Amino acid sequence: MFHYVLYSMKKRKIANLVTVGISIMLVLLLHLYFGNIRSYQDQLADLAENVPIYCQISNLSGTLVNGLFTPKRIVDALEQSDQVKDLSYMTVMMAGEGDFKEAEYSKYLQLYVVGANNAKAVGELTNDMISMEPELVDDFFASDRMECIVNEKVLRKRGWEVGDQIVLKCYYYDASSEFHKLEIHPMGGTVEVEIVGTMEDIAGKTNAIDTDVVLPAKTAQNIFAQFELPFFADTVSFYVKDPLNLGTFKEEMQEIGLLEISSEAMESYPGCALMVRDANFIESATNLRRVIELLQSFFPVVCVLVLMIGYVVSYLSGNSRRDEFALLRLQGVGKGKASLLFLTEQMLLVLLGNLVGNLVIVLTARDLVMALSAPAVSMMAAVNGVIVTAYLIGAAAAYGRMSRESVVYLLSTQH
Repeated sequence: MFHYVLYSMKKRKIANLVTVGISIMLVLLLHLYFGNIRSYQDQLADLAENVPIYCQISNLSGTLVNGLFTPKRIVDALEQSDQVKDLSYMTVMMAGEGDFKEAEYSKYLQLYVVGANNAKAVGELTNDMISMEPELVDDFFASDRMECIVNEKVLRKRGWEVGDQIVLKCYYYDASSEFHKLEIHPMGGTVEVEIVGTMEDIAGKTNAIDTDVVLPAKTAQNIFAQFELPFFADTVSFYVKDPLNLGTFKEEMQEIGLLEISSEAMESYPGCALMVRDANFIESATNLRRVIELLQSFFPVVCVLVLMIGYVVSYLSGNSRRDEFALLRLQGVGKGKASLLFLTEQMLLVLLGNLVGNLVIVLTARDLVMALSAPAVSMMAAVNGVIVTAYLIGAAAAYGRMSRESVVYLLSTQH
């Protein structure tokens, strides 16, 4: 009898160790499974930063992105859109110093004036090429003050200094002119602006235009409004704010009035079409989504597999303890209560295995902070939830089946 008790205790100990060990293994495997899904989801979320979608307004034929006439309503709509980020636009004017006669414009009209909403809108210009404090540069471009930044070469040539008030007579390009026959017209008066900074010369650099004077974009718009002239942007570019909602973005751009490029369209100056460079993003996003969908498609299989493991382990554990179950029944314990006792013990072992597995994941993580972050804890909860639920169903089925067998049969199967 003593040897039988020792043998039963040994079998019970082995069964418990098997249950805990398998639970630990399942935690590690499911963390690997869910971790791969989360990794690809993170890559998809970061794709907007790694592969941004660059957009430019062009003419209808797509042959021009500079020297266009994009109306103010489109510029305003893009500024107000939740689908657009890092909007850059500028307008180009010609100007001469002082209030000269119209007949002498060819003598005085030597300054290229640009109105821009940020430095990068002006060709190759960057904030560090402007002789102002960094925070003042952004404030300058965001303002509508009658201020300007002047090319250092022009400043020296004309003998201007920072702080000077200069009088400019501005001319605008005619948007209604025929292609290759643009003309400039006087705005109808002069404006006075203060020099608040200087900039390095960018003439001759890639994509850079001759720029002598830079005004804030809002200031340029106010100058056009002052002389009752329609404002047009010469170049407009931006990035898609949420590339993962590319369909919504394109729908909004159509509502704004931007068209698709047509190869059959005649060359023209109006900026009315949108060039979206999204091929690389779409390809990368499609590949990542396919991998995520493939991994997620295995989720039911994973749950069934865990359920089957829970059933098999619980069934084998129950078989090794049929005598204990039979003794409980002989002592008057009901089928349901006896099954519940065994099931509770089994689930406590599963929870112990889950706890050990979670500790292994946390302790072996390269970054402990990331391992305890909200996404990591959420994934850990999902892993434990899947294991406990599936294991509970499998174990309940196994012990439920054992409870339906008679006491005589249970005792007869023991050696």
